[in-house]
Amino acid sequence: MKILVVSGFLGAGKTTFIKELIKRTGREIVVLENEYGDTNLDSQEIQEVGELKVWEFAEGCVCCSKKDSFANTLLAISAALDPEYLVVEPTGVGKLSNIIANIHKISYDKIKLLNPIVVIPPGSFYENMKEYSDLYSDQIANAKGIILSKIENEASNSLKKIKDDICIINPHAWVSDVPYREHDDEWWDMILTDPELCGTDAGNNGRENANEQNPVYMKHVSFRDVSLSSVSELILLLEDIIRYDLGKIVRAKGAIRTGTDYVRFDVADRMYAISGADESLDNQAVFIGDDPDMEKLEFRLHKPAINNTMRDMSLLRRKI
Repeated sequence: MKILVVSGFLGAGKTTFIKELIKRTGREIVVLENEYGDTNLDSQEIQEVGELKVWEFAEGCVCCSKKDSFANTLLAISAALDPEYLVVEPTGVGKLSNIIANIHKISYDKIKLLNPIVVIPPGSFYENMKEYSDLYSDQIANAKGIILSKIENEASNSLKKIKDDICIINPHAWVSDVPYREHDDEWWDMILTDPELCGTDAGNNGRENANEQNPVYMKHVSFRDVSLSSVSELILLLEDIIRYDLGKIVRAKGAIRTGTDYVRFDVADRMYAISGADESLDNQAVFIGDDPDMEKLEFRLHKPAINNTMRDMSLLRRKI
């Protein structure tokens, strides 16, 4: 079983990238999702690709507090399914160095770690580097490949500057600064066939970072069976979210009913998108950030949250 970690900050586009990877390579792939506590939104989205096995790890952050459970889950997948490839998608608020170290502990002839990938949207690169510098730098420093996502409308000079700044943090990583869907099949196959080099020449060499100087605290508020009167009411809600009127929410997504319609919404990088959704999807929503206002969200969504107290998402304050 070859393990590919696809990391990246909240809203980077990891799930979308994994869906494209599955379609382009046609390999036997199992996906392990480190879900947001009470939701399974990402796993539902990946399963839209077709017949695919998706495991959910919802107990905590795979990088730190639940590292033993994470390792046991990997061993269980290897024993029960024995897939050719396992793609691990962390929540986005865990340190990649710790995830790599946790996988190395169980690596042997049957379980190999491929070169970790980090997905980065240029539009929020500098804001995230400023607010979450330790986390962001760790993800970049411990990657072997870096995918710049959502770049269709980015100026070439802006992409070059970001690429140069990334190379300062990690001069050993390759950086894809073209839309990844334009790459040929050989490039996609390379992602799944390259031997793991990250432990020898990049960043923190896959060592657990035991002394967090500036831990990242992320909280989430989850809802089920959400219904709004119309798409217009949803738009007003999302507008208030990107203005931080409902607390500092950096990521939100959901599939909910709006009047007679069933829609999916997605918030990332201070932007939002709304699209039609299949009614077979679970009706749920999650709001993640430094300080989401649970009372205001409950008022706007007309129902109590699943989690009555907001919980830390990253759990990085716990020392290893």
